[in-house]
Amino acid sequence: MRRTSKRIPAAFLLLGGLAAQTIEPRTVPEATAYAETSRAADVQRFVDACVGLSHGDRLTVRVAGKSEQGRAMLAVKVALPTPPAADAPARLRALVIADIHAGEVEGKEAVQVLLREFASGQHEALLRGMELWFVPIYNVDGNEAVKLGNRRGQNGPDVVGTRHNANELDLNRDFVKADAKETRVLLSLWNELDPHLFVDLHTTNGSFHGYQLTYAPSLSANLDRGVDRLGRELLAATRAALRPQGFETFDYGNFETHDWDGSGAPDSGSERGWFTYDHRARYGVNGFALRNRVAILSEAYSYADFETRIAATRAFVLTLCEQLLQRRDEALAVMARAERRLADGDAWFGWQTTFGDPEPLPVLVGEAEEVKGEGDRPTRIVQQPGAHEETMPVFRRFRAHAQRRLPEAWAIVGPSPEVVQRLQWHGVQFRAVEAPTRRRVERFAVDKKKKPKRPYQGHQELVLEGHWEPAYETELPLGTIVIDAHQPHALVAATLLEPESEDSLSSWNFFEAATDELYPVLRVVR
Repeated sequence: MRRTSKRIPAAFLLLGGLAAQTIEPRTVPEATAYAETSRAADVQRFVDACVGLSHGDRLTVRVAGKSEQGRAMLAVKVALPTPPAADAPARLRALVIADIHAGEVEGKEAVQVLLREFASGQHEALLRGMELWFVPIYNVDGNEAVKLGNRRGQNGPDVVGTRHNANELDLNRDFVKADAKETRVLLSLWNELDPHLFVDLHTTNGSFHGYQLTYAPSLSANLDRGVDRLGRELLAATRAALRPQGFETFDYGNFETHDWDGSGAPDSGSERGWFTYDHRARYGVNGFALRNRVAILSEAYSYADFETRIAATRAFVLTLCEQLLQRRDEALAVMARAERRLADGDAWFGWQTTFGDPEPLPVLVGEAEEVKGEGDRPTRIVQQPGAHEETMPVFRRFRAHAQRRLPEAWAIVGPSPEVVQRLQWHGVQFRAVEAPTRRRVERFAVDKKKKPKRPYQGHQELVLEGHWEPAYETELPLGTIVIDAHQPHALVAATLLEPESEDSLSSWNFFEAATDELYPVLRVVR
């Protein structure tokens, strides 16, 4: 679609007829009065222009990988060009992705604003203690599939990309099965960088509330408790720091009524309140935090205007990183303790997950109004002033009602290439049995399989019901792989491999051909 507004390029400007001086590049929203959003070529030009600014040597640009349609997925490292002194502590690492749903566009624009600020010499104190990585357009194929009204109701811009990637996959449901090339690129970055903080930038168009942005830490019920507490405390501190900047934020959620305790009884656990989303590892923030790191979801408010959403997202990312740096030593200690617990075999895995207990908290209830678009322009829903506070049950945690200690290891006899690939992509360590060996194992006997008739994200989600047989001794033949449960990614491995996991490789049908009466993954026990 042809743009109707006049573009202002990044260029050189003669000031006072004396000398040409570099001016800062402008983002597409800034150059179009916030009527339009960036395409991939715009972001590339903008980043190239930032590299030419006074402190552009802070930026290192690379292609992290290719999309399903072969487009480059740009990654930008931001760090001071000189390494820290030999006696200085190592820098923390943060990875921020935007545009995983390519109709939710302010994240990629906020990232560009931050890159310009870093390249102009701002935020040096942050960079002395942290290096940051940005993927401005994660779903690059979806970003280029622009169309009028792709995201109806959003308060601008009118023309945006699609939610799904080129293969019609929701990339934020792909972090277990890793069917998409984009997912594998991000998993590779996670493995390479091992960031202490991962941030995923979105937009929510749900309930009418009074916030410019909502957020969530990892909601996995299997997250290390210390890491969980750290993430929630960082968000509370970030919220407090954003309020003087003019931004109201709160835990992500919607006004809903749920059977929150899983009982199914109409008079038990059914309550209207503010409910968060989902605990399963298919969502990037939930899956990443199982690596014993902090992961945060950002959801700008779809009904706030585009300029406000960009500003709120930029402020949130910057303030969150600053808060983490302030607690650097504590954060590193929490993460190290989490890994030691796994190394010592002091870790449990849970399932039968429901919402945790409600917390009575004040929530800003907002107003919004439909505004008809002119001509073929879509209707927008516009946030209105005058939000009011209402105390209600807030459900922002999950609880597993059944738990089992992790085994010594898992063993898979004759694993398929698809299973081996996914263990590798997730960074899970394993070894092949070099000679037949006898080990004591537990095995899950399958009594019943359940799955829906209709596929979801290219699969039919499988649920197993069964029981554990008594432990017995058996020989693990050649061709068996053994996955140690004392490794740093043991919680990731448990999620992928346990038969009772609510979001496993089995859930996505990768073990189904071998799952008749006995589950093919053995638990090796002492």
